[in-house]
Amino acid sequence: MKEEVIRKYVKELDGLIKEIRHWEEERPLWESDIEEYMYENAVVFAFGGLYRFFNFEGIHFGMPRGLDCGVVWKGEHKLVEFEVSSRNFQEHIKKGDVKPSDYKDIIIVCWKHKPGDCPEEIDVIELRHFWKLAKEQKST
Repeated sequence: MKEEVIRKYVKELDGLIKEIRHWEEERPLWESDIEEYMYENAVVFAFGGLYRFFNFEGIHFGMPRGLDCGVVWKGEHKLVEFEVSSRNFQEHIKKGDVKPSDYKDIIIVCWKHKPGDCPEEIDVIELRHFWKLAKEQKST
């Protein structure tokens, strides 16, 4: 995950990491080894629990373009798509839900991201990255 995306959207990284460590102590998150068993709803659930640590001023539902929701960031409306893997976003491109002119206004919130899976202009928030940071900080 790009550091610039973290700086752009995360307002309290230490608090976010502390919250994840607390979750892991109380009720650990188990990642399936089989991607077909992973569901987008779990990504939405995890993001909802961590939402307060992000720089969003509001959230709105009911997007007309086939994406999941929208957020307000620095007074700008951004479109949000939740995915288990960022590469799944390609389906929205194929269906015509988004055009290249939309990319600057889209944020993908996913569990895992691999660079090259989606257009470079789209910001990607990879939740698994924060779980990895929490585990690294716990072991040090």
